[in-house]
Amino acid sequence: MDIGLYRSEIQKLIQDIQMSRGKDPKRTIASCKELEQYGLSQNDNALIGFSRFSLGETYYLMNDTASFYREMIMCLEPLKSIKEWGYLTMANNMLGIMSLNRGNAPFAMDYYMQAIHYCQEYSLPDLEWVVHMNLGNLYLNIGDPDSAIESFENGYQYINNHPDSDNYISTLTAACVGLGKAYLDMGEVNVADEFDHRLIRECMPKLVPMEKLVVYCFEARLYSEQGREEECKKCISLIKDNFNEEVPVLDVFDDFHDYMKMLLDMELYDEFLEILNLMEPPTKRAGIRNLEKKLLILKMKRFKSIGDEESYGKGAIQYFEIDQLMDQETGMMIANTIELRSRLNELANITREVEIANRALQMKSETDALTGMHNRLKLSEYADEAFYRSVKNGVGFAIEILDIDYFKEYNDNYGHQAGDRCIRFVADAIMSLQAHDGVFCARYGGDEFTIIYEGYTDEEVFKIAQELKEKIVSANFEHKYTKLVTKTLTVSQGIYWSIPEHGQSPWNYLHAADTLLYKVKKRSRNSIMLGHVIDGEDDDVITEDGE
Repeated sequence: MDIGLYRSEIQKLIQDIQMSRGKDPKRTIASCKELEQYGLSQNDNALIGFSRFSLGETYYLMNDTASFYREMIMCLEPLKSIKEWGYLTMANNMLGIMSLNRGNAPFAMDYYMQAIHYCQEYSLPDLEWVVHMNLGNLYLNIGDPDSAIESFENGYQYINNHPDSDNYISTLTAACVGLGKAYLDMGEVNVADEFDHRLIRECMPKLVPMEKLVVYCFEARLYSEQGREEECKKCISLIKDNFNEEVPVLDVFDDFHDYMKMLLDMELYDEFLEILNLMEPPTKRAGIRNLEKKLLILKMKRFKSIGDEESYGKGAIQYFEIDQLMDQETGMMIANTIELRSRLNELANITREVEIANRALQMKSETDALTGMHNRLKLSEYADEAFYRSVKNGVGFAIEILDIDYFKEYNDNYGHQAGDRCIRFVADAIMSLQAHDGVFCARYGGDEFTIIYEGYTDEEVFKIAQELKEKIVSANFEHKYTKLVTKTLTVSQGIYWSIPEHGQSPWNYLHAADTLLYKVKKRSRNSIMLGHVIDGEDDDVITEDGE
């Protein structure tokens, strides 16, 4: 935009926005609104698009998601009309980031694909690498490290070829951490270590304390995997000492989320609580339900690990409430996207490319990468649909939660690769149940799996569950480190069945099944416990096969 075309008062407004953007939100917003009104009065799309984009960017930095979406969507048409491809790229990139933070990976992919299209069509390599970096984070989120590496490499190569660019060290840090995390997720610890060496050698001496936090989170995970306990503890201490209220939570959430999962896996519950208490307030202020939900899942995992059933039950209710609010947010996102699509005719040129990418992404986002079975995202969608049908048809509905007995001992002694093979073996056995109509299977997380039975009696459900148990036991899958007599792989199963009614939800059943599994684990292993409602009274049934 050539500001020399405007009179001095308008030039001053534009300069004021450029100077205050990212530093003084109130001043920026006031100047943007004044400039927008003038642009509307003159029908000047350059001023309208610039002011709305700057407003959206400011709301993004303020974590005001509703205002951000409104302004960013509204800036797209005027920017397109004046062929401001750079601003359009940045707008779509930010829309992608926010969509991913709110838990909608397909929407994020749509925006990133549009941004990359602009970059390739109008030769904007200085922006394209930024989009690829964010695309790498998206793939990490959905458990596809191979695709993440490919995207991060695009950004990494550009950064390496432009050492004189602004913020070179910060961008190199982001690329090294992204690639390091992706290789760590693939189990290629030595490759991840190479990126850590570059971070230590070139980046760390020049980073401010807040920028170092992301590196510490990555290094803590890396050193834990390498068994470098003292160095891991040092990172944990540095993270606690350097975290403060000024940390940009939206920019570092995924790094801290992975770090907090590591703390739980290491059973460092006090350290976990310290970081959780620091992360929760800014996350709630951001108002992004998906991020709150992710923290809640970690809290519930801790409750389960320490046997706090009461807190776990309260967390399950809170989880359901957040899930409902997220559905409302998704509705708003859909409405915004419909408006976007109706107002930007150029999308027709890339519709096929986007649809192909979205179909592939949708499958990835609903599928567990290790086992190939459905994941929790698909479970949530299917559970609601199946429960509604059961209420409508007045038929039985049951949810089973199953986990592998003494899996930690298996994983610790046989190694992670063998642990993955063990999980795949159990997953294959579970998926064979889908030969029965109305049976749905998903990996719930770690060594836990969930099965939904729709339209069966309690006896039929119990029979199918026994069929699964016998299939796993009869395979004689070696597990020398189990504490059971068999020294082969076994599973424990908790199931809750009844004929559902209006006012209930599948998450009530999920919580009840989880409680039954907890009872199985306390009393014995290699057992099935089915809780059901008959004539309004709860009853529990346990097989005689437990040890």
